[in-house]
Amino acid sequence: MLTAALVRPSLPGSPTPDQRAAAEARLEALRWPGHGPVCPHCNSRHAYRMVCPRSGGVRFKCARCRKPYSARRGTVLERSNVEVRPWLCAMLLFLEDSGRGLPARIQRTCGVSYKTAWSMARRLNEAPDDPVLNALRRETATPTAVHGDAHGTCRSCAGAAR
Repeated sequence: MLTAALVRPSLPGSPTPDQRAAAEARLEALRWPGHGPVCPHCNSRHAYRMVCPRSGGVRFKCARCRKPYSARRGTVLERSNVEVRPWLCAMLLFLEDSGRGLPARIQRTCGVSYKTAWSMARRLNEAPDDPVLNALRRETATPTAVHGDAHGTCRSCAGAAR
């Protein structure tokens, strides 16, 4: 007997292996900007990169202490079964507006269940100093937010343009 998951074609929102690899690479770039992976156990920068051929997941093995780790270690993504792509989407939604209705927006936008979205929102609210969240916060900071008023324009610049 065939299950519905085997009969049904893949949904347009389901990630391809290329999208998964791109999300993993994006997470690594946010986690360790400018340089490669850093071992959370011994702070060594020498590591072996291991890619699972079946799932495409990336792990590292420290060349110094020989302990395995991933880019998720020490972040809100640690010990989560949710893939990287929905997590990055949820983080961007959290940075936009972390107020009421965040789990519902995460559910609609990222394609996860409400229970998962609620859990993701709770984790994001409890970890304001997360390294990946801070890197996204620095990346998404616009010059108008620093050099502008509520409408996105600086009053002194707007007066000079008239």
